[in-house]
Amino acid sequence: MRLHDKFESLLVKATKLFRPQVVHGPSSARRESNAWLRRQCNDICGRVLSIGSGDDSDGEGGTYRNYFTIASSYTTSEVGPDFGCNLTLDIRSMPELSDGSFDCIYCSGVLEHVDDFQAGFDEITRTLHDGGVLLLGLPFRQAIHMSPNDFWRFTEYGIRHLMRHAYEIQHITPIDPLEGIEFPAAYWVRAIKVGIKCGLPGTTAAGLELIRGTAER
Repeated sequence: MRLHDKFESLLVKATKLFRPQVVHGPSSARRESNAWLRRQCNDICGRVLSIGSGDDSDGEGGTYRNYFTIASSYTTSEVGPDFGCNLTLDIRSMPELSDGSFDCIYCSGVLEHVDDFQAGFDEITRTLHDGGVLLLGLPFRQAIHMSPNDFWRFTEYGIRHLMRHAYEIQHITPIDPLEGIEFPAAYWVRAIKVGIKCGLPGTTAAGLELIRGTAER
């Protein structure tokens, strides 16, 4: 394809992308995101912390709490008390939570609104148990929202850089990518925290069964 033709093709895609649209019901990106999350949650057990829970609605008539079907507990949190969550937390500093107090942390659509996102990410890592599962959703192709508290967008390479020291990434999945160009709406990441117990499997039903079997031998 000639350079001129490539440019015209990209221009058409960009025009469609930024054209105002009337959306009835959940967007394709939301449906794809929820489908990904359901698949990742069905083997998560132990204590789950949801950060930035809002009202916990999944936008399709359900709640995210119900995605974690075999978790022993599901704790919601928000930065303020308006949503009536279990905890009120500032992700940049969460002294209320002890080190390694959760087996899974689910956090989506939060870090872009945190001025010091590195501090927030470090607190996530501190409160997640070694061998625990992080489910992290981060935006890339997304309009400014909740202004003026909308600070960041994340590429796949930035995400890998952010997680390089403390996590083993199991999946990093682009959500609703535009055809032919690397321009997804968001990324979902499933990663295992590695630390002093980096040889242990993640906090899933299969993983805990393996740990129990090893202990019994």
